[in-house]
Amino acid sequence: MKKIFLSVLAIALLTGCKKEDDDDTTTTTTTTTTTDDTTSTDDTTATDDTTADYDVPETYNFSNVSYGGQTDRLNMLKALTAYIKTSHNDSVDVKLDASVLNNMYANDGYTWTGDDFPSQPTKDLESKTEADAQAEVIALFTEMADNSGDKDAVASNGVAGLVPRGSGHILVNAKGQEYAQLIDKGLMGSCFYYQGTSKYLSDEKIGDAVDNETVADEKGTDKEHHFDEAFGYFGVPIDFPTNTEGLLFWGKYCNKRDGLANTNDIMDAFIKGRAAISAKDKSGQDAAVADIKELWEKAAAATGVHYLNDGLANISNDGDRIHSLTEGYAFIEALRYNIDGSVTGADVDAVLAALGDNFWTVTESQIEAARNLLAEKAGLEDIKTDL
Repeated sequence: MKKIFLSVLAIALLTGCKKEDDDDTTTTTTTTTTTDDTTSTDDTTATDDTTADYDVPETYNFSNVSYGGQTDRLNMLKALTAYIKTSHNDSVDVKLDASVLNNMYANDGYTWTGDDFPSQPTKDLESKTEADAQAEVIALFTEMADNSGDKDAVASNGVAGLVPRGSGHILVNAKGQEYAQLIDKGLMGSCFYYQGTSKYLSDEKIGDAVDNETVADEKGTDKEHHFDEAFGYFGVPIDFPTNTEGLLFWGKYCNKRDGLANTNDIMDAFIKGRAAISAKDKSGQDAAVADIKELWEKAAAATGVHYLNDGLANISNDGDRIHSLTEGYAFIEALRYNIDGSVTGADVDAVLAALGDNFWTVTESQIEAARNLLAEKAGLEDIKTDL
């Protein structure tokens, strides 16, 4: 447990560790407070301060946590992407069905099967996707269905079809962008990242006016539940990053970037934020939410830089270049969906303009320019060539 002694007027922090009497190692954090130039660094606070005393667990292990709907949506995107990738077959003609794609996206008349769906989910991806992006996703479904179904359709500049990659193939559009990545990574941004940052961590969901008193069975208060739903979109187990089994989507890419960008610190922020909400510690909540948004953006931007570097490394290999640049393109696009992010929509537009949207004709100088600009806007210049 991390023990927090938090003053409403706290302006300085002192962190210490101790070993509890049992076999678990826990952390105690003591807030240093200052009032009228008098500072306290023990478990008491300066005169006239009100101190909140609450535990912060080592994992996301709180009572009444519920984010099953978010887990369902993560699994739905897994299944949707898997269906799209059936079109990568160069041995038999595999025609994608636009109605199936739309039914999966809206969870309308589609039967979900497999271990991820012990029962039919009631949630959907479409209604949680940012409004403008919804139309783009649906248009992509029609386009990719139209361009699938011919194993002999060889893609080239201006012509959609299959491109060899590794031991298989990928289905790409006329500009050399891979459909599966546009949907998979695109919905990571316009659905999961958008909901996790701009919606569920907004004042509308966790602000002062949101009920944090009435506890619903297995869901906590409204504010606790909304924060849990933001966590659910991140796709990690409750004991991440100690446990990295079964990481999905953002959790997987955050973990990959941690070695250079320390992005896994986001888990500590999630845990602190949930504990602060339960303890009705508004300043602690606000600090944690700011950290979550900053680190989630950092994971997205760093992954965008990573895939631009991959595109540079594979500039002469059509399949690998297209695959990497499409992923990079989608992660850069994702950055526009965090309304509190330091990388603005205008920044995203500038980076993508530098890159261009035709991955058949893209040059090394274009990729480098986009990478350098993205790294500058996201504060990643020191590690841009290492990501």
